[in-house]
Amino acid sequence: MNRIPAHYWLVGLCLAWLLPGLTGHVPWKGPDAETFSRLLAARQQGDWLFPSMGAGAPYMPLYLWLAQGLATLLSPVLPLHDAARLTSGVLVGASLWLTALTARTLYGSGAVWPAVLALLGCMGLLVPAHEANPYTAQLAALSLFAYGLARMLEQPLRGGGLAGLGLAGLFLAGAWLPALALAVALLLLPALLSSWRTSARVGGSWFALTGAFALCGVWLLSVHAHYPDRLSHWWQHLALGQTVFGMGEKTRYNPLYFVNALSWFAWPAWLLAGWAVYRLKRQGWNSVKLWMPLGVFAVALIALSLHTGSEQVQSIILLPSLALLAGAGLGELKRGAANALLWFSLMAFSFFALVFWVYWAAFDLGWPAQLAKRLAKLGMESQGFRPLALALGLLITLAWIAWLMRLRRQPRSPQRPILAWSVGTTFVWCLLLALFMQPLDKRIGYERVALEIRSELADGGCVASQNLDVTLRYLLAYHGDLDIRPAASAACDWLLVFQKDRKPAVPHDGWVKRWVGGLPGEKDVRFWLYRRED
Repeated sequence: MNRIPAHYWLVGLCLAWLLPGLTGHVPWKGPDAETFSRLLAARQQGDWLFPSMGAGAPYMPLYLWLAQGLATLLSPVLPLHDAARLTSGVLVGASLWLTALTARTLYGSGAVWPAVLALLGCMGLLVPAHEANPYTAQLAALSLFAYGLARMLEQPLRGGGLAGLGLAGLFLAGAWLPALALAVALLLLPALLSSWRTSARVGGSWFALTGAFALCGVWLLSVHAHYPDRLSHWWQHLALGQTVFGMGEKTRYNPLYFVNALSWFAWPAWLLAGWAVYRLKRQGWNSVKLWMPLGVFAVALIALSLHTGSEQVQSIILLPSLALLAGAGLGELKRGAANALLWFSLMAFSFFALVFWVYWAAFDLGWPAQLAKRLAKLGMESQGFRPLALALGLLITLAWIAWLMRLRRQPRSPQRPILAWSVGTTFVWCLLLALFMQPLDKRIGYERVALEIRSELADGGCVASQNLDVTLRYLLAYHGDLDIRPAASAACDWLLVFQKDRKPAVPHDGWVKRWVGGLPGEKDVRFWLYRRED
């Protein structure tokens, strides 16, 4: 019997890492719920050019365009929230594929899978890749720009077209400052690198810049024609207003914020990338293999560091460059360092698996009792023994053990350390979902709250709201098929009040409390439902 080629196993590993968690659960509290509520608002209002949730701040539309297209395509098969979340999977999958193409173009076929595995293994990518997160559009756009830049070495016009699409994608995905910085860097390349001073490559650079500015310019002109106030608000408060150029005197600013965030967000890719820079610098700082990913990383990092309203997830656009460098340097990693990373991976993920099983025992079996009580206080109350979760968890754990035994018989190779890390990351993610996805769905999803409210509305009717933000209003309306109005003064027979303390919110006379509830474990954050009584 012929053995299955190794690259098929690695493709299977990428799919096993990417697919679980994208579907099968409601939007969870956090970016997943916030992004999905934006999609609901855009669908309800038919507002796609520069979406805004009511009177809220507008946001860049690229992710919502893709999510709406995928939701329309998959509407007969998947619920809207699952189809929307699948957009992140498609974007991250595209980034993995583009990173593979870039690594092959720059370093040859031997660097393809090390670069892909380095990107897949980045700790900060795991959660955003499995939630409806608009920053995954920035990841894919940066990967496209990097690939276009690499292709410009041999096919300047085609590479320039791809790089231009990547720059436009970055802008439309919200990374306007990194897009502008990379455009300026591309313009200055001939002055910085002698290898770029050819008419074909200079022409490719101009083609990229012209295409990017044309696409962004068409969108900006359209927005200015239809929503000039939104464009002005975005520029003053969200674009320029959240950078060092527009910050106020009292704004707190940490220029090393993203450098510190990368210590865990890009682990272990940054470690391997640092080694690659150390080894590749012997070829000279003019080497394309060194400057291309390192230059993209440095320019993007500087641009991000000019932000004042920073989130760690913004570091996601730095990951492709680090993964490319990691793939290039993995082959020259010293044996001692490779073994250290290998054994750290195996021990760390085996420990995480043990912790997950202890929590499963506390949740399903009530032992250890103290841990079970702590989980109950956090809103993770057990519903009894779950045989399906046990079976899936055992199957995934046995697969991990079988892979460990197989790893012992495999010959040493430079790819082993990053492969072990990527397999371990996939293992603990799949184990977590197998054991706890259903409890997490109840703990951090608003579906049960919406259905409880719906059950109280026997005669239907609209629901006025008080202190309810736009995200919660759209989510509750979606899950419960409710007509929730944004103001407490709406002419409705029902009133839903969102309260962030234990004191009941008592509206004016004429309202009678009918229900109180909220997410499990959040005793200080409650919903109060009132009915108007004549």
